[in-house]
Amino acid sequence: MPAVRVDLKAVRQRLWASTTNHSTEGIRTLYVAPSAAPDVIAAAVAGGFDLVTDDPELVIVGGVVLLQSEEPRRRPSSGRPAWGRSAVLRVLALASRPLQQSELASAIGVSQQAVSLALSRLSSTVTRDEHGWIALEGALESWERDYSGPGGTVSYWYGLDDPATQANTALQLLDELGLNAVVSGDLAADTYAPWQLPTTVRMYLPEIIDFTVVGFSPAEPNDATMTIVVPEDPTVAHVAAAFGTRYGGRHLLADAAITLWDLLNTSTAPTEDEAADRLRDVIRSGGLGV
Repeated sequence: MPAVRVDLKAVRQRLWASTTNHSTEGIRTLYVAPSAAPDVIAAAVAGGFDLVTDDPELVIVGGVVLLQSEEPRRRPSSGRPAWGRSAVLRVLALASRPLQQSELASAIGVSQQAVSLALSRLSSTVTRDEHGWIALEGALESWERDYSGPGGTVSYWYGLDDPATQANTALQLLDELGLNAVVSGDLAADTYAPWQLPTTVRMYLPEIIDFTVVGFSPAEPNDATMTIVVPEDPTVAHVAAAFGTRYGGRHLLADAAITLWDLLNTSTAPTEDEAADRLRDVIRSGGLGV
């Protein structure tokens, strides 16, 4: 890739259209700012200049969105979504046997006190028997309705191979870097409950990685064949590690509920609803052995 001369302009306040201008012909302008107004972001997407912001995390170069935040669908007025409480319900909805508070705390990565508080607030969807805590009928549907999504920072990539091959290529790079991935979306759903041919790759990572070194190209969200997410929800990786379902050696599958959410909210396959119904049936039957 040829070198490009850049006129770097860093500002300490929100960037407004009135404060942007173009550099000398042949030199691109790169603005770095805490945040930017919507019309500034639109101008960057149109290719007028390059842009990097912190809130939300956003990188636009040459009119291509290389990095952006994936906000939870519903953010409570108190701030952060209740990731721990949501995960308690999720794990119990997946479980095929009663679980103790200590097991829930270990699987989710929170304290037993946090689990106890969550259980008290989930009294309409969970209960306790002589062996431990169990989910009531409708718990999975309740979790689906209330889960805000994993949030986090997202990068989008395009590859020419089929989804499974793209995932294997990406995972080989992660092996070299010593990083673990949590594979979700179409590929995870196809592992849990085969139904449709996967159309895209979705993976959760601890940090954003440059996949151009293994043949991927940065892409717009609608054109992407692989989506990489550094999730805001910390329980995505915790629960995947606790249940230990392997994918491609050292890597993991997202738990079946996160996979279901991604299937319904991020898959581009034309039969995602049918695939989601099949995955729900497997979860309800206890066939996953969680």
